[in-house]
Amino acid sequence: MHRRSRTGFKKAGMLALAMLIALGALGVSYAAWTDSVYIEGTVNTGNLDVDICGVSSTFVYKVPHASDTGFGPETVVHYVYGQTDPHPPSGGTLIASAVTVPDDTTDADWATMTLSGLFPEIDFMADVELQYLGSIPAKISMVEIYANEMSDTTIAALWQRGKDTKDDPIRYGAWVDGDVSTNGLIWTDVGNPLGLQLHQFDLVHVTLHIRIPQEEVQFQNISNLGFTGIITVVQWNEVP
Repeated sequence: MHRRSRTGFKKAGMLALAMLIALGALGVSYAAWTDSVYIEGTVNTGNLDVDICGVSSTFVYKVPHASDTGFGPETVVHYVYGQTDPHPPSGGTLIASAVTVPDDTTDADWATMTLSGLFPEIDFMADVELQYLGSIPAKISMVEIYANEMSDTTIAALWQRGKDTKDDPIRYGAWVDGDVSTNGLIWTDVGNPLGLQLHQFDLVHVTLHIRIPQEEVQFQNISNLGFTGIITVVQWNEVP
């Protein structure tokens, strides 16, 4: 009996020790208190965005008995903002035009220029008014005209003539120029807009000119002369 009793006490002592160790471990885990601070971050990158916000057009009329205003007798030329002439001359007959129509279905990035009935000595102008909406400064890196189908030789001849006469008081051929405004009220002529730097909400006119000289018979009887133009902007610190 005495031996059995000692064995029983030994087991009980081991059990108590095990509980003491377990409770000690539990106390250590509760003592390791923590606290955290959380930070949420948002990254916004800059953007480039240029949209067509307006257009200009040219309308040429034959008006009987009209005086010569620099385009020849009985010839009246209206350069207007928009795609229609709000005040056509009384008794005049529309004989030629260069009309730009914006395409409102493609995110303000397209316009169509239709030049009809062109004849010598008139500076036919069609332009797009662009507004720069990007959040970082940009510059115009490309102003290109591409000929469609069989128009390449005629387009090339017009553009070459425009380059050849760029320093003449009266320029002939085809060329592009531009002017810029920060408020839509005061405009500054910048010539060729290539490389022009833009800031948010700046306005730019990019104008296509076609002025055919009298002696260039190769430009007579042209029909379906097609071209595509593209104006591209890049961030201001890109190489030209």
